[in-house]
Amino acid sequence: MAKADISVIIPTKNNKGKTAEIIDKLSSENENINIEFIVIDMNSADGVILEVLNMIKKKSLLGYVIQSGGGTVSSALNTGIYKAGGKYITFVYPSRLYKNYISEYFSLAEEKCADFIFAAPETDEGNRILISDGVTGADLIVSLVHSSVTMDFTAVMYNREFLISNDIRFYDDCRLGYAEAFIYNALLHSPRVAFSKIKPERDYVNEVIGDTASNAGNNCFERLEAMERVFLLAREYHKDDRVLLEALEYQKLPTVIFSCIDKLLFEGFRASSIKKLMKNKGYDKYLDFSRYTKPDLRNKILLWKTVPWFYKP
Repeated sequence: MAKADISVIIPTKNNKGKTAEIIDKLSSENENINIEFIVIDMNSADGVILEVLNMIKKKSLLGYVIQSGGGTVSSALNTGIYKAGGKYITFVYPSRLYKNYISEYFSLAEEKCADFIFAAPETDEGNRILISDGVTGADLIVSLVHSSVTMDFTAVMYNREFLISNDIRFYDDCRLGYAEAFIYNALLHSPRVAFSKIKPERDYVNEVIGDTASNAGNNCFERLEAMERVFLLAREYHKDDRVLLEALEYQKLPTVIFSCIDKLLFEGFRASSIKKLMKNKGYDKYLDFSRYTKPDLRNKILLWKTVPWFYKP
């Protein structure tokens, strides 16, 4: 069989037949594209492997199952990247599934010789204004940080050679925010960007509810730690780009911190306990602001630093 156009990497664990259905659906939607299906199984115990293999055989598809053990989804996805043989890679998350975007992305990738392909629907005001041909990865990060551009992190396509040559990986130990951090890291390596004006449509019918492969864990600060690593990489690769660095340091990182604070307060932790934890871990050093910080976030930072017992999510 000819080399694949696209490798579709699907992490799965105990998805009760849904993974095979997803493969059937994607293959039917993209009959004119040579797709390789790579299913990364994370210790399933419900017969999903046999169902997937039977579907691949029944439809004469290019694909196989890799058993990755009981590690993180991040580690499983990294295995998929290095086993993939397609020119492009996309990750399909059974718990957040989309319809009919792969063919559109593939056409754009080929037309634009792109490394990074995503959707920027014209229906979104910020996207119409800010997204244009020639946009850089750093530009996109700044726009994402300030929410002037929207992007669904589970509907993105990559040039595989771009990922491999730049050693772009998911953080193996990351269980929260791994897709977001991976995308930011890819953008830091200055990819050739292409974007679709069509808004991807969620496939709620075939989606897996409560997908156990998400393996999120309970440490909400893992997302902060992942984004801190992104920031340190940005300082190394874009040391002279003050707009990018300040957007990450004074908007993105404090925003992630407050998402953690809000979650812990909701779960019943006291503000004093959270402040102590943040100080011990060194997280509070990122609770600062500059002229790039939005006013509402600046007010949150000032309130938390001075009278945290008055802060409400």
